[in-house]
Amino acid sequence: MDSIRQTSGVTIRAILRHVRATGGDEAVARTLALAGAAHEPEVYDDPRRWWSYDFKIRLFESAAIALDDPEVAHKVGLTIIEHTVGTPLILALSVVGGPTQLLRLIATANLRFSTCAEMTAVRVRRGSATLRYQLHPQFRPDRHDCLYTQGLLTQVPAAFGLPLATVAHPECQVLGAPACVYELRWRQPRLFSRSRGEAGEHLRGAMVDQLTQLQHTVSELVTAQAPDRVLAMVADRAGFAVSAHAFVLVAQPSADQPAQVHGFGLSQAEIGRLTAGGRVEPGPDRLIADIVSPTRHYGYLVAFNDAFLDAERPLLDAYANLAAVTLDALTAFEAAAERQRSAESLLGLARALTRARTPADVARVTTEAAYAVLHADKAAMLLMDDTGALRMAAHVGWPSELHERISAIVLDTEESPLIFASRRGEPETTTLYDHTTEDPMIRGFLERGGMDLMAVVGIALPDRMYGVLVAGFVGQAAAGVQSYVARMLGVADQAATVLRTCELLDETWRLAHLDALTGLPNRRAFMTHLAEAVRTGPGAVLFIDLDGFKGINDSLGHAAGDDLLAAVAGRLQGCTRAGDLVARLGGDEFVILSPALETETDLRRLTQRVREAFREPVAIAGVAVAVRLSVDGTLYAAGETSHDVLNRADSAMYRAKRARRSDTEYPKAG
Repeated sequence: MDSIRQTSGVTIRAILRHVRATGGDEAVARTLALAGAAHEPEVYDDPRRWWSYDFKIRLFESAAIALDDPEVAHKVGLTIIEHTVGTPLILALSVVGGPTQLLRLIATANLRFSTCAEMTAVRVRRGSATLRYQLHPQFRPDRHDCLYTQGLLTQVPAAFGLPLATVAHPECQVLGAPACVYELRWRQPRLFSRSRGEAGEHLRGAMVDQLTQLQHTVSELVTAQAPDRVLAMVADRAGFAVSAHAFVLVAQPSADQPAQVHGFGLSQAEIGRLTAGGRVEPGPDRLIADIVSPTRHYGYLVAFNDAFLDAERPLLDAYANLAAVTLDALTAFEAAAERQRSAESLLGLARALTRARTPADVARVTTEAAYAVLHADKAAMLLMDDTGALRMAAHVGWPSELHERISAIVLDTEESPLIFASRRGEPETTTLYDHTTEDPMIRGFLERGGMDLMAVVGIALPDRMYGVLVAGFVGQAAAGVQSYVARMLGVADQAATVLRTCELLDETWRLAHLDALTGLPNRRAFMTHLAEAVRTGPGAVLFIDLDGFKGINDSLGHAAGDDLLAAVAGRLQGCTRAGDLVARLGGDEFVILSPALETETDLRRLTQRVREAFREPVAIAGVAVAVRLSVDGTLYAAGETSHDVLNRADSAMYRAKRARRSDTEYPKAG
């Protein structure tokens, strides 16, 4: 690895903890200052970090000065067990079996403390051992290192509940020998059992400390809430489970997301090289544990070290399993939270739709809801018009330069065959399209909108097709949007139901305000408009009555009479101006409300236009019928009552009728 990895953080922490226990925080501060430390004290308390050999020696020298104790390195070694409580190292060493077994593995165990020297077991017997310790050529031998090593070796039996060892040091590199030689002796019962007495307490204590640390880790993982953050923390906290100088984690937070790569103790370049070929290859310097739970496989975690103790593989596996179970819980929590958010959004949609009164309102509210509920990058709603074409009704998320173009979209069957075919066949099915689609309109949508996927669902009831709802996604694969798209039908169903309600409301309004025969506003609607008109300003009302209309019903039949009324309505609308209102009050009576008229001259001109509109006969039931009208009206001023104005216009019309006394005779059928 590229980073400095010579002295374990276990040693650095032990030095400073001994200094603090002996001389307090002031001694720690002085030690760090003398050693030229660049970090705050808490940084050096992390056993997962590695430091340089030179920094270790400087720290020992500074501690000796701060405490005025030239033997400080030996004392640090003597307290190593005390200062490694709560680390994976003490647990791994405790389960080896005993001092004899540990010393036979001394080459591996030594690498937990230093990579600067090679330690080998020359001879190991029950109660005694001879070890050889040789610094690599690039490192300068130092008496503090020798003293620390002697203190460490003294503690080997104590790790298993036995009395301290005595250590002789007949040969020393500092004094010119090719290597340091250490001779250990300790008292070990012939039937030694690591589970009894103090040894059992050491092991139990180590396990309790490890469990406590893992509990803290679980708490931090759960607090992280987001699975992607959990993965980063799993990699960062792995050093609390297994003693290693570096870790790499490769895992997917969820099946619809790409794999994430996190590391600890490695540069990004190193992580990139290790994972470039896919899964990290096995090797003697690494342990690989799958992050797998009963429900799914998330990925794997790799620990790197020069060598590992046998006990460390199950520790890493246990940590990986813990991470997997935590991810399961958080994934389930996130899914539940997302369902809650979706339900709240759909409830919000339902509430918003209750205020929608027109299809345009429904389209706007539904499109905005789809954009949010589906986590879409774009959303649109197209409604079917009377010709069967789909017209853009609302859209969200499209670039501003495309708004005008998008708003003007009208699709027919030839332009987008797939949309029409799928909506007519199974309108309740949501379909995903990508750039491989054969539909030219869909491809154009995808390209112009910069989308990778487009989901389309019909807005329909069993007996009525209203349109389609569209959601666009950028930078996501089909698997990544499936959970969101599944909600799309619920959004579309609500829209369809409210569109039907709008139709019913519109029909109810028509029945209440429009004349069924002519399509003109009826008396109720006219009186509403007239009341508003007389409140805001002057104008005129013209009253029209058909002379001799009863004769058309008698001679040509009621159907012909209805046709005549419809024809009269059409001609009256043709002779009015923008802003005028033509209404049928009932029977053969019509009125024109003209808010723009203010003088008698204007009123006479309107009256004349109406009469001229009926100079030509109307063709009814194959017969040319000359229509005779009685027409007159009145001006009104602001503040009058609508009923007074209408009565005055009615009276004027009847005066005109009496003056004319039309004796129009309609031709008989046949």
